[in-house]
Amino acid sequence: MKRILVVQSRVTETRIERERENYRRTIGDRAEVSFLSALDEQLAWNAPADFLKGNDGVIFGGSSDFDFHGGRREDDPARIISMVILSRTRDLISYALENDVPVLGVCFGHQIIGQMHNGMVSNDREQSKLGSYEVALTEAGKSDPLFADLPERFFAQYAHKDSVTNMPDGATLLATGSACRFSALKYGKKVYTVQFHPEVKQFRHGPDQKESPEASKLVPRWIERMVG
Repeated sequence: MKRILVVQSRVTETRIERERENYRRTIGDRAEVSFLSALDEQLAWNAPADFLKGNDGVIFGGSSDFDFHGGRREDDPARIISMVILSRTRDLISYALENDVPVLGVCFGHQIIGQMHNGMVSNDREQSKLGSYEVALTEAGKSDPLFADLPERFFAQYAHKDSVTNMPDGATLLATGSACRFSALKYGKKVYTVQFHPEVKQFRHGPDQKESPEASKLVPRWIERMVG
């Protein structure tokens, strides 16, 4: 069976477990899933081949505990730790890109990989949001193997303060929207990132809540089409 590793960037126990439950549910019996913390400094972050041994794909999850900006002071611990996480995961992401290891970056994971590729991550209040918002596929998205066959427009679940505010180096824009310019990006052949949460069917809070059945297909599709 395929094995998926989820890297979590959270410290709040209830949120750690909620994220795990969401991924277990959306992955189902398609793969075995394991979890580790980006805050665990004892792991072999500087030896990505060893780190990934036995895993077929990696998901970098979201974070409600850390921000690259978040409207915080530069010396705020939440911003400092975000940069520590970035430096800790950089070798792993670079190795994945060079060796076509399937990666999915979600929300904070989207921002980590964007920041690593010179995509400015800032507290853009026009894009900060919580709730259901429409996503529109670009021409590249319509023909991409992961997004192909999805409707040209569909709803997705967002919950973020920071946003990628310019196109990262080497990225292809797959989906955009009036509320989020860089909703989905692709790097190389198998590294995808999304600002929204495909592992969440519907947030309990936020305005105009709608279910997002199309966006919820992305994690299973990523396993079947990229990891497979």
